[in-house]
Amino acid sequence: MVGGILAMLAAIGGLALARRRLLLIDVVGDSMSPAFNPGDRLLVRRTRRLRRGDVVIAHHPDGDRRHGAYVTTWLVKRLAALPGDPAPESVAHAGRTVPPGMGVLLGDHPESIDSRVWGFIPLTDVAGVVMGRLRSAG
Repeated sequence: MVGGILAMLAAIGGLALARRRLLLIDVVGDSMSPAFNPGDRLLVRRTRRLRRGDVVIAHHPDGDRRHGAYVTTWLVKRLAALPGDPAPESVAHAGRTVPPGMGVLLGDHPESIDSRVWGFIPLTDVAGVVMGRLRSAG
């Protein structure tokens, strides 16, 4: 009886810890095609340790109110440049070097709306790194 209660408490504690450290995100747009497609479900590890090339999730730079409606959509983009890196040519309007605390987020799809439109993104808006796909849309 006591062992079962302890096992249940350990499982609940493990789930609570996992919920604080992990996120499940559904891909909505096609900005990361062909790597990730609408309907894919991604497992994301919350972290501030970021590396160039990581696929990350971030808060939308326009906030939670777009098109007159409340939305909570995450962006799924590739971290193309970190502070001190040269800005990619496609983001040249944002400046030549990525400033401290900022990054460049680019979608894999050539028509992605990303740092080519928004410029540098605060790294504090990045919530985590995609670990993998749990469900494929196809």
